[in-house]
Amino acid sequence: MTPWLLALLVVVDGTLCGFRAAAGRNPRLFLRAYYAASMRRAALLALVVAAGFLGVTMAVRAHDAEAFSAIVAAGEVMVLVYGVYATVVLLALGLYLLGHFDLGVLATVLVLGPFTLARPLVIVAGAAFAAWSSPHPAAVAFAVAGASAMLVFERLLDLGRPPWRGVLTAVHR
Repeated sequence: MTPWLLALLVVVDGTLCGFRAAAGRNPRLFLRAYYAASMRRAALLALVVAAGFLGVTMAVRAHDAEAFSAIVAAGEVMVLVYGVYATVVLLALGLYLLGHFDLGVLATVLVLGPFTLARPLVIVAGAAFAAWSSPHPAAVAFAVAGASAMLVFERLLDLGRPPWRGVLTAVHR
C-alpha cells in the first residue's frame, strides 16, 4: 500500500507543479485552459515518474525481500512527512476554491505561498528521515532518487515550450 500512496502523492505534487510552472507566465486574460493544459502535462509526467518508481519497487520485491521491506519502511516515513504537507496544501486549496475573497487571500498568504517556498525543504526532510529510519542501502537509494526526481520536477516542466511561444504571433496578427 505504501508504494501506491507515494505514487499518489507524486501525482498530486506533480500536478500542482504544473500549475506553478504556468502561473504568471502568460499575458492572456482567460487562463483556465492554459492552466489546465499545463496541469495535465505535469500530471502525465508525474504518472511516468511514479510508474518508474513503482516498477523498480516491484522488481526489488520480486528479487530481494529484505530490500523491499526496507524500501517500504522508508516509504512509510516519506508518506507521513509528505502526506501531512499535502493535506495542509489541499485544505488551503479547498479554502481558496470556495470563491470567497478573504478565504482565498488567507489561504494564499498563510499556506500556499509559504508552503511553495518550503516544498524543497519538505522533500529533503522526508528523504532524510526515510534514509535515517531505514539505513538499508536500497532504502537510502530509493529515498534519495525519489527526492531528487521531485526536486527537479518543476524545472523539467519549464524545459518544455517557453510560455511566451504563440503569444507573440497572436499579438502581431
